[in-house]
Amino acid sequence: MQLAAFSSLLGILPFVSQATLTDSALTIEPYLQRVTKHAATVLVRSDEAQTITLFYHKVDATNWKSITEDDAATEHRYRLTSLKRGQEYEYYLENSSGDALTQVHTFRTQKDITNDDPLKVAVFGDSGVGNTTQYEVASEMAKWEPELFLHTGDIAYNSGTEQEFIDNVFTVYSSLFSEIPFYGSIGNHDYTTELAGPYKELFETPTNGADEDYYSFNYDNVHVVSLNSNLDYSVGSAMYTWLETDLAATNKKWVIVFFHHPPYSSGVVHGSTVAMQTTLVPLFETYDVDLVLNGHDHDYERFDKINGVQYIVTGGGGNSLYELGTELEESALFLSENHFVGLIISNASIELEAIDEDGFVFDTLTLE
Repeated sequence: MQLAAFSSLLGILPFVSQATLTDSALTIEPYLQRVTKHAATVLVRSDEAQTITLFYHKVDATNWKSITEDDAATEHRYRLTSLKRGQEYEYYLENSSGDALTQVHTFRTQKDITNDDPLKVAVFGDSGVGNTTQYEVASEMAKWEPELFLHTGDIAYNSGTEQEFIDNVFTVYSSLFSEIPFYGSIGNHDYTTELAGPYKELFETPTNGADEDYYSFNYDNVHVVSLNSNLDYSVGSAMYTWLETDLAATNKKWVIVFFHHPPYSSGVVHGSTVAMQTTLVPLFETYDVDLVLNGHDHDYERFDKINGVQYIVTGGGGNSLYELGTELEESALFLSENHFVGLIISNASIELEAIDEDGFVFDTLTLE
């Protein structure tokens, strides 16, 4: 469902109309995590401990199902199961007095990816500062209508505290996160506070690695891997060993890896993470990774394929921009531009679009 349809939908369902929508006192509006073919998690936080009921059903169904918490709390989690693949579901939240706390939101379970119905993934990074540019990029992502978000790190500035996540992430993206699942990677700013403790408390990742630092998941014919590049990634380290095992095991057509520090970058502030070129990069080449997405340098940079792997730096999600430093030989395009990257993934190809805060598509690429 498009975001503009929220208000009209409220009018159709009188029990969650504007007249009965209470002052909910939610500190974080509902947001989606771990949406699979048959399940989804909805998380929400309230300023006071209370018992909240989540109502949900498949779009156009007559009856609503509900999940009610056993105890009053400020952190609320609902795991919806036995859902149908590729179907749209509606949900809303209600307090113990029967007052609606939210509008009706819609999400879609994982679908079958086809050439006629590709998966749209929005990728962005270095975003969470709460400024006008961040809102502009968010607005363009909403217009693009993604079905999945990937974030290349530094989600919340300056030190990744819980309050910074509330102010600079959930406040900005609440209407998007309520309907579109979000998957993050840990940037150096996110890692500053308690080794990314607030990030790990707020987000429910498909935990494959130790303590939610890194993970992977499948979406039909796509295998997606998130790493924490603040950790030890040397040969034989825990994350390196996990990554090698994970990449060796997948048989998906497309393999996408995203994390914060770029193996290759021409940005003047940080540049390439050279140590990765003898550790992680050989794994990407050995196991036929198609696309590696990074942030850290606040710019956009597309490289020519390096030993068969496509590298993109997308660190222009809202923060101040960095200029070109020493341009790497493999660099195909560098722009100091706020933006996000849109991936249109079918069975035949990955179509990449780099889109700035004004909605202008300034770069395209096709992977086949």
